[in-house]
Amino acid sequence: MRSIILIISIIILFPNFLFSQYYSFSFSNGAYTELDNPVSLNNGQVWNVLELGFPIGFNFPYFNSVVDSLFFFQDGSSSTLSSSREDGGIHQLFIPFGAALVDRGYGTSVSQSPLSYKLIGLPGNRVLKIEWKNAGLYGELQFNGTTSDFINFQMWLYEISGNIEIHYGPSLFNYPQFDFTFESGPAISLIPSYDWDQDIFSPNSLWLVGNPSNPEMISSENIYFLGGTIDPNTIYHFHNLLVDVDNKEFPATVVYPNPVVDILNIRLKNVINPATVIICDMTGRTTLIRWVTCRFLFQI
Repeated sequence: MRSIILIISIIILFPNFLFSQYYSFSFSNGAYTELDNPVSLNNGQVWNVLELGFPIGFNFPYFNSVVDSLFFFQDGSSSTLSSSREDGGIHQLFIPFGAALVDRGYGTSVSQSPLSYKLIGLPGNRVLKIEWKNAGLYGELQFNGTTSDFINFQMWLYEISGNIEIHYGPSLFNYPQFDFTFESGPAISLIPSYDWDQDIFSPNSLWLVGNPSNPEMISSENIYFLGGTIDPNTIYHFHNLLVDVDNKEFPATVVYPNPVVDILNIRLKNVINPATVIICDMTGRTTLIRWVTCRFLFQI
């Protein structure tokens, strides 16, 4: 049996819906491919602490917020992205690889660690891909004076499903104790709310824990780390479990259950004209498109 998620078009947030239920988690393996002709973020400049931002290209649902731009978080590592450029206030954070990163060309005038992004696809079905290429580990530079260790990874944001994927490529961790500043591994996290001024994470923040080859996702206000390094060609999938409905003419729309197996119930009250229902699986792939003409109940 296969689970599917309904994507129509406004986010319905049920009052008793737990933040941990905004996303489910899975992992897989797949060949890592570098971005072809991406847009450069650092433009050849050697980087450490970044003051850069860029548009997502579409409105991206993130927990109970909508994010349209991303900024390198000034109070975190160079792999942490925020919804805000402000020093202070509340931030929604994405942490695809929570370790302090640095350009491997640090101390020279030539960057060896390009940062870039690429928006692909047509409106309604676009994917933003952000790439950290050949990034060094600042901990190794700080404690050992070298930048021999490195990591390649990408974060993908899917417009149609709200899913998030993190793809990990070639890496080297000869000095893991330095690379992760004496923690067990990197932090991988989705943060719905971080209070910069109080230095408080939302208790609904999602963290990966355990073996990087078979991690689990937990919800906590505390910081957690993976128990080791992530193998190349690993893909972490965060599946958005929200139901999306974008038609103000259907105020009594009810969709259940979500996620769903086999039968999806869609109750549309006061339907006059046919409505389009698009069913997507957890990868964002459209599996079914149908016209709904019934007034009360539609079953898939």
